[in-house]
Amino acid sequence: MREEYKNLGRKFIEPLTILIVKTKISPNLLTLLGIPFSIAAGMFFSLGNRWMGLVFLFLVALMDTIDGEVARKSQKLNPKGAFLDSVIDRFSEIFIYAGFFYYYLHVSHILSLLVFGTLSFSLMVSYIRARAEGIGKECKIGLMERPVRFAVLILGFLILGYRGLPYVLGLIFLGSFYTIIQRVMYVFK
Repeated sequence: MREEYKNLGRKFIEPLTILIVKTKISPNLLTLLGIPFSIAAGMFFSLGNRWMGLVFLFLVALMDTIDGEVARKSQKLNPKGAFLDSVIDRFSEIFIYAGFFYYYLHVSHILSLLVFGTLSFSLMVSYIRARAEGIGKECKIGLMERPVRFAVLILGFLILGYRGLPYVLGLIFLGSFYTIIQRVMYVFK
C-alpha cells in the first residue's frame, strides 16, 4: 500500500489512537482483541449473518490498524510486539475465512475451494514478506497487502453480500496471486 494512503488512514484514526494512548491500553492487548473478534466474525459468516460478521470484521481491521499506531505513538514498538501482531494477523485471517468456507461448504464445493484458495494465497503474501525479511530483504511491495485485502473484503461484502462474495473472493484470489509473483520477483532481483 502506498505510503500516502497509509498516512491518510493514520490521520483518520488519530483521535482514537490518541485517546487509547492516554488510557495506557497496551498495544499488545489491542492485538490480542483481534482473536475473539475474528472468531466472532467467522462464526457469524458461517451462519450466514452478514451484518454481524461485518461488524466484527470491521473491529478486526480496526484493531489491526490501531495496535501499531498506538505502539508508535506510545513509543512501545518492539520486536516481540511485531511478532505477536504477525501471528495474530494470520490467525485472524484463518478464522474469518473458515467462516466463509463453512458457509459455502453447504452451498457449493467449488465456492468453498475458492475460499480455501483465497486464504492460501493471502497467507502466502504474508509468508513471502516474512521469509524475505528473514534473509535481510525488505519486501513491502505488491498490490494486495493485508490492509488492501481487508478493505476489498469489507467493502465488497458490504455492497454485494453473499451473492457477490465469490466475485470479491475471486478478486482477492487473483490480486494475492499477482502479489505473490511481484514479491518473489522482487526478492530474486
